Amino acid sequence: MVREDVLDTAPAGSDPLRRITLVANPATRGDIDHLVAIIRAEAPPECEIDLLSTTSPGEAVELAAAAAPTADIVVAIGGDGTVSDVATGLLGHRAALGIIPAGSTNIVARELRIPRQPRGAARLLFGPHRVRLIDVGICNGHCFLHMAGAGIDSHFFARASPDLKRRLGWLAYLPPAIEALRLDPVRFTISADGHRTVLDSPFVLVANGSSVITPAWRLVPGVRQDDGWLDLLVFSAATPAAKAATLARLATFGLNRSVYLLRTKARRIEIDADPRLPLQLDGDVRAKMPALIEILPKAVAVIGPR
Repeated sequence: MVREDVLDTAPAGSDPLRRITLVANPATRGDIDHLVAIIRAEAPPECEIDLLSTTSPGEAVELAAAAAPTADIVVAIGGDGTVSDVATGLLGHRAALGIIPAGSTNIVARELRIPRQPRGAARLLFGPHRVRLIDVGICNGHCFLHMAGAGIDSHFFARASPDLKRRLGWLAYLPPAIEALRLDPVRFTISADGHRTVLDSPFVLVANGSSVITPAWRLVPGVRQDDGWLDLLVFSAATPAAKAATLARLATFGLNRSVYLLRTKARRIEIDADPRLPLQLDGDVRAKMPALIEILPKAVAVIGPR
């Protein structure tokens, strides 16, 4: 396998895969035994495959870090939170990140154009692919690959039923999202590369990826996972009418033209709020304010399609 510092295509199999470690989240939507069987069936016979299963939230970080020194690829089997945890464990190591999507939204995998079907994702690991270096966001020591947020989104991510997420996927977020839209704005204090702003907002996003739910539903244009920047999106809609107008802009792919959106690019972002709020990182609520968010440019190598 070839790890690329430049984003171009390299033939799979340039170096034989010797060892792959699978880090699986048993709480995921998929049948882990079935997914592992698919991976083993697609692997070349000389490849050694180890399986590690998490037993508690965040344990994937430790498992990936322990596997990284000896593995060619460490594969995250689960949703966006599991993928981000495995990526965190791989920081500073040469092992590449592989992904078998098995969560409720899988937006990280979908933005990277990794096949949604397990067999297609497994074939990507062992067949033609490229190894792409992507940026990683760090919030209070936790890694995220796609998006961090506070306010409406962290509220509905926190309140979504784990059972419904396993059974319904992203539809499980709709009831708490509707409830969250009724929340009042809070006073945010935000510093982006030293430029300080104080304003009332229902929610704030820090984006490393550009879409929500599906890659076709992009928040704003120009957000890239490999440009060395974070995109700060601050929503100022406070009244029901303003929120409805913002949602209409989002639904028609015109959010970047909304008068209720403030956007800037930064490498270091500090966020606090009164009252203080939790933050979601790639769909899991796992950080608190005050929050320091920074970008690590091209910090993780990810296996994706040619």
